[in-house]
Amino acid sequence: MLASGFVFLAFLPLAFAPKILFIAGFLFLHVFVRRDRAEPSNEGDWKLDSNCLPEAILLTDMNGKLISANNVARSLFPDCETAETINKLFDVWHNELNDRGPADDVIAAALAAPDFQFSETLHLNDGRTFERYTRIEPSQSRRVWILRDISHQQHAHRDSEMHTTMVEADAARTAELAEQLYHAKAELEAKQAELTRLANTDSLTGLLIRRRFTALGEQAIRETKTKNICVIMMDIDHFKRINDTYGHAAGDVAIRNFSNIAENEVGEHGFIGRMGGEEFAVILADFEMSHAIKIAESIRKATSLHTTLHDTEKFRFTVSIGVAQWIPGEITIEAALDRSDRALYSAKTYGRNRVVGYETD
Repeated sequence: MLASGFVFLAFLPLAFAPKILFIAGFLFLHVFVRRDRAEPSNEGDWKLDSNCLPEAILLTDMNGKLISANNVARSLFPDCETAETINKLFDVWHNELNDRGPADDVIAAALAAPDFQFSETLHLNDGRTFERYTRIEPSQSRRVWILRDISHQQHAHRDSEMHTTMVEADAARTAELAEQLYHAKAELEAKQAELTRLANTDSLTGLLIRRRFTALGEQAIRETKTKNICVIMMDIDHFKRINDTYGHAAGDVAIRNFSNIAENEVGEHGFIGRMGGEEFAVILADFEMSHAIKIAESIRKATSLHTTLHDTEKFRFTVSIGVAQWIPGEITIEAALDRSDRALYSAKTYGRNRVVGYETD
């Protein structure tokens, strides 16, 4: 029967193992004590020595008077020989509990009820933890008290909980740090993008500055498929008159309005740069000269029809435009810019508010 019981224990959940093994040890002791009182076997008489057990074993009568104790019990309770009752023996231990009330109640219940059996856990202030179990031996009117040190199990459990807590805390800190790094990286990238934009664009219009404009022109030369690249140069007519008549703030409004008109007309066909003051340029990659002149004309018309508003003032202005082609074989875009600038000068000479194309042999 005892062997079948151990087979049954093998299938129990791991969480019940400490208590089950504790009770199994007691049953083991109980069976051996009963065998000690039984008829001798064929192999001869034998007795169980309680001093061989790892648990502390105490034996009392039904009134709690100490009868005997094994070596482990005597090592736990130095005054085991002088203490007359189980109450006095456990009194020192109960003083080491945060709340001795429940433990005292167990002793009182065991002395008052002969059939009382109970298992409890005692957590002493010095860090030790014991499991205490009591039950009676009816045939001899005695009560057995068994104490098992489970301190190492409790420490392992606490270490496991602490490890789990630390792992969870580390994971939380790692996740928080990762989130902080993600936001910091995004913020840094946004700032870098903004710095790049500020370094490459005009603060008044948002158009490309001359350096960035010419760099993109060199890139267009390297990437062109048709070898057709057109450059448009534009200059607001009589811009000094606008500043003198309406003020420099009105002149800034006129420049912003013109840049918006040029961007709307060019769209995604090319890119625009502010070359300085009231002068602007456009590069159209893979564009025929005739198509570039049409876009230049649309910019000129839209500008002449636009009314600029500044405070209470309303005024209009016009633009002169020159168009030229990049010649295959030229290493930079500067030569084409120079030709379009000469065409622009011709437009100014011929009366302004017009588009002039530079013709090459």
